[in-house]
Amino acid sequence: MTASNHSALFTRAEEDLLQTLSPRWTMHILLALHASQNARRFGEIQEAVSGISNRVLSSRLADLESSRLVSRTVTATRPVTITYQLTAHGREVAEALTRLREVAESRLDM
Repeated sequence: MTASNHSALFTRAEEDLLQTLSPRWTMHILLALHASQNARRFGEIQEAVSGISNRVLSSRLADLESSRLVSRTVTATRPVTITYQLTAHGREVAEALTRLREVAESRLDM
């Protein structure tokens, strides 16, 4: 498949979304946030995504925030509380990932 054929398969928005989701751990983070249904602190996300480093989690959360899939809330407490949660668009993406996971698991049962 040539590059021109590949780009014709997806719209620019679809390409951007796939690019956002492609780094390792990104989909795990989205699914962990989706599973909780509530805002989660950094440490809670790290516990839910076993094996991810602080640096990678921080980087992926920043990427997801800039892609508007995750929102970050800073609460002026002592110490400052920072939480992350899925945006409406992030929930849609996480729901699609959940459906893909279900399809993959059903294939294992065949």
